[in-house]
Amino acid sequence: MPSAVLAGVCTLTVSYVWITFVKNLWNDGSGLAFDDAGDPTAYFWVHLLLAVTSFVLGTVIGALGLRGVRASRSSSD
Repeated sequence: MPSAVLAGVCTLTVSYVWITFVKNLWNDGSGLAFDDAGDPTAYFWVHLLLAVTSFVLGTVIGALGLRGVRASRSSSD
């Protein structure tokens, strides 16, 4: 059961939360992510790094959860 929860949380986090966040960050018009010249600001780089790190960690944890689900199904057969 914990493996299924890990796989489910990974799917939600990676497929919705962080991909949406990066899209919104890229299209930011408030002046936080890009300066007047259109160059990325420190805010942009820090939040992009946060999103990429979370995406990678979520993918790794989801893969571990999926392996756990597969292992528990094969051991119960």
